[in-house]
This record gives sequence, structure tokens and C-alpha cells, in this order.
Amino acid sequence: MACMETPSIKQTAWLVDSSIYVFKSWFVLPDTLVDVDGRPINAVLGFLNFAADLLSREQPEHIGFAFDESLKSSFRNEIYPPYKANRDPAPVELKYQFQLCRQFLRAAGIAEFGSDRYEADDLIGSWAKYLQSQGYRIHVITGDKDLTQLIKSSDLWWEYGKNIKLDSAGVKKKHGVRPDQIADLLAIAGDKVDNIPGVPGVGAATAVKLLNKFDNIENLLSRIPEIGSSKLRGAKRIERLIEENREEILTARKITGVYCDAQIDQQRGLTLAGGDEAALEAIFDQLKLPGYVRQRWIKLIM
Repeated sequence: MACMETPSIKQTAWLVDSSIYVFKSWFVLPDTLVDVDGRPINAVLGFLNFAADLLSREQPEHIGFAFDESLKSSFRNEIYPPYKANRDPAPVELKYQFQLCRQFLRAAGIAEFGSDRYEADDLIGSWAKYLQSQGYRIHVITGDKDLTQLIKSSDLWWEYGKNIKLDSAGVKKKHGVRPDQIADLLAIAGDKVDNIPGVPGVGAATAVKLLNKFDNIENLLSRIPEIGSSKLRGAKRIERLIEENREEILTARKITGVYCDAQIDQQRGLTLAGGDEAALEAIFDQLKLPGYVRQRWIKLIM
């Protein structure tokens, strides 16, 4: 799963965790914003505003937008059925808006992708692995800490709305571990957002200390007796908890790591392909976009 790094950097590629920005708009903007059929499009309009702003400000030559398709069909659910079971399914109105977002990007000639087996994180990870192997630096546009594990020395994790940028050193400073240790941290400490319980009684601070001492889960689980003789507060208790939850840690580690070998369309790539005028006009009309918004998009992509 590890994403490769090369010393010769060519260009920057942008990988966008789209769902976060769709959901944010869904909750922030009023559902009185509707299309020609009277269906809410608040999430679409907010997302498109974000996308246009990103394209206008950064002018990327290589960019792709990743989407989640299902909470229930990921390979992680096969490994651990309770994975993300704490989340309610998206309402029909929001699913419709996700479809419109992807339809708009396709009409605009912008790469977008999703999978019923792999999450957006995995598609971003797979693109990151491929692009890094080709000498590209990557900018991951997201608010999801899971994706910090992809960041190499020349890359950026970027929470765009808050303008928080983390390089690999920044990830270590913020989370206490290197990017390549993030998945191990989540497996030990858990992740409430994804319904991963972690080791009971072992929080993130203790998990960081364990990883700083043992470097990775493999070393930790092969040297458990050393925990009890360490200077960690409550060392004997932590040793017992790690031993008792060995299998749970190993299971969690299978789902906290971003999968970097999903199938991606390398031939299509992430270059801006130029818009389809007829398709764009159709979706402009569907969304009832005013003239100045249409002109902004035409200027950005044509």
C-alpha cells in the first residue's frame, strides 16, 4: 500500500476528496435552492463554487475529483462489518446532487472517479502512488486526517476551506507521528468517525508514545513485554491491554490503511480535457445557473 517517492519532481497533481465539500454545502446552504424540476441543488451549487474557486486560484494542469459511492459495499465492510455503521445513509435528495456534481465535472472535461468497492481515499491513494512514481508532487485537498498517510516530503495535505497546509513534517508536528505511521496510530487509538473502536483505555497520546518507541505495529506486537518495562505511565496496564487486543489491532490495521492499488484510468489521466459544450449547456440549464457563472466556467475550462 505504500506510495512510492521519487527524487525528481516534475509537476503538481491535485487530488480532491470531493464528498467532504459536497456534504459541507448540503448542511450550510438552504435547500430552497432548486433546479428546473424543483429539486434541491444546494450541495451542487456549493461544491461547484468550491471547485471553480480552486481551479481559478491554483490553475492546475492535473486534477482529479474522487467520490464515495457507498457506505456498505467497501472491501473494509467485508473485513469489519461495523465499519462506518454509525453513519446514516445519504438521503435520496443528496444522492441526486452527488450525481449532478459528477455529471457536471464530466461535461467540463475534468477527471472524476468513484467505486462501489474502494473509497475515495483509496482512489486518491492509488492515483498518488502512480503519480509519485512518475515524479509528481501531490496536493491532497481534504479535511480527512486519514489521507495524511499519503504525504511524502514534496507533497501537501491541504484543508482548503481553512487553508491549513501540512507537509510531511507538519503531519508529524500535528499528529505526533510520521505520515507512514498514521494508519498504525488509528488502528491502536481507534477512529470514532469510522466506527473503529481501538484498544480500550489506550488513547491517541499513548498510541503516539508507543509508535515513537516501537516505530510500527509489527514491532509493537512482537515486543509486547518491553511495554511493561518501559517508562510509560501505567506501563503494565498498557502491556496487558495491547496483549488482550492483539487480534483487534491487526484487524483494525487492515482497514485504517489507504489502499493504493485500486484500478485507475492512467490513459485518461488527470489533465483538463476541455468541456463538451452541448453537455455543459444542458446542465447549466438544469441548474438554472446565471450568465456570469456560466461564463466563469467557460473561461476556466474551454
